Amino acid sequence: MYKMLRNYASIAILVLSVPAFADEVARITLDNGAKVKLNDDFTWEYIILESQSQPDTAVPVTLPATVGTAASTSAAATEVITPAVSAATTETLTSSAIAQSALLKSTAKSGVKVSFANSQWDDDGRLGLTFELSSNSPEHYVMVELEVSLFADSGALIKKEDIKVWQAIFRMPDTYLRRGQTRDSRVFWIEGIDKSQWTKQLMSLKIGEMKSRM
Repeated sequence: MYKMLRNYASIAILVLSVPAFADEVARITLDNGAKVKLNDDFTWEYIILESQSQPDTAVPVTLPATVGTAASTSAAATEVITPAVSAATTETLTSSAIAQSALLKSTAKSGVKVSFANSQWDDDGRLGLTFELSSNSPEHYVMVELEVSLFADSGALIKKEDIKVWQAIFRMPDTYLRRGQTRDSRVFWIEGIDKSQWTKQLMSLKIGEMKSRM
């Protein structure tokens, strides 16, 4: 507990000691090895991604050779050169994020928490995801958007999906997400996921736009 309080105190000091115009103010490593990014709006988030460069296949190109000096008597030959290799950048989970993947399956914003609840597969090979929502906010939410990032067992990003994890019915207050409530989302079906590559159920969640009514 003391270490946790010490970490939080360090976070507060770092946030308050930088200009307000910065988006990211600091990065720290917690006692459990997880890396955290601190933002200027007093929020924080785990650093879960790293970029990896994968070179594209180089294709040899045949071009005319440079003509030699005047003393050269041979005809201009041709030479094969390989152009500079371009690199494609892919997003991959860090080793720390993979080791603590359970932390990535929940996210919170403005008093609303969204957690991964269950997964299933249908006969067409689609992945079905269900989420649990809870709220301690005084706002009555009618819409909560969620960004879901799915990763292969290797940690490589497979797909990102933006879903409306909670959508109230128009003029039906009973369907609003209110303080003290815990509700399950409907099942969201996602295509293009290889079941054999998703046995670890690696994912990360991030709440996006939220709409509320009084």
